[in-house]
Amino acid sequence: MKDRNIVGNNIRRLRLKAGLTQEDIALESGLSQGYVNQVESGKLRFTQKSLELIADALSVPLSELFRDENYPLLPKVDEQIERYKKRRPSKREFISLLKELPDHIVEHYLTLLKFEKELWIAKK
Repeated sequence: MKDRNIVGNNIRRLRLKAGLTQEDIALESGLSQGYVNQVESGKLRFTQKSLELIADALSVPLSELFRDENYPLLPKVDEQIERYKKRRPSKREFISLLKELPDHIVEHYLTLLKFEKELWIAKK
């Protein structure tokens, strides 16, 4: 499978759409222009924090950086909502599971929850 740079391509596309340079993004985000360039080109791995800074500099939700142009529409959650309503885990159960996981996995799920919240708010 061909290596794809979805995040970097989206940063470049959104930056150009906004009429911004890499230097503009760097100044606004507090990151270096070289870092922004390397993330765009896929030469450097990004961190959650750096993507949050870049998304803020672009004035877009973080989830926009992960949008795959080949799959622009997300599946509708409404179609599955009855299944989710049947058994909703308690917050206590959720927190106890999180306490048992390593920090890097908890961070991963926190990022996913933030995306879900953004999608839920956008849907309203």
